[in-house]
Amino acid sequence: MMRIGVRLDEPTRRLLIQLARLHRVSRSEIEDSATEELNLYDRIKDHIGKFRSGRSDLSQNTGEKFYQIVLEKHRRRQKR
Repeated sequence: MMRIGVRLDEPTRRLLIQLARLHRVSRSEIEDSATEELNLYDRIKDHIGKFRSGRSDLSQNTGEKFYQIVLEKHRRRQKR
């Protein structure tokens, strides 16, 4: 894994510190978990839509729909 350093503005840095204290974890653990979330779809895509619930009224193409939801959330976060 390659680490990349970034400089945060003061309000963002304070927020990150508060979040780390609240959850009793290091700042780097929070940063790592934020990066992991971006790769969520890639990590589970092989499992989406492969299991049966026993119900026939569920949506089709759930993998593609889930991908679109994750992608939209990612895009919204990038705009912040």
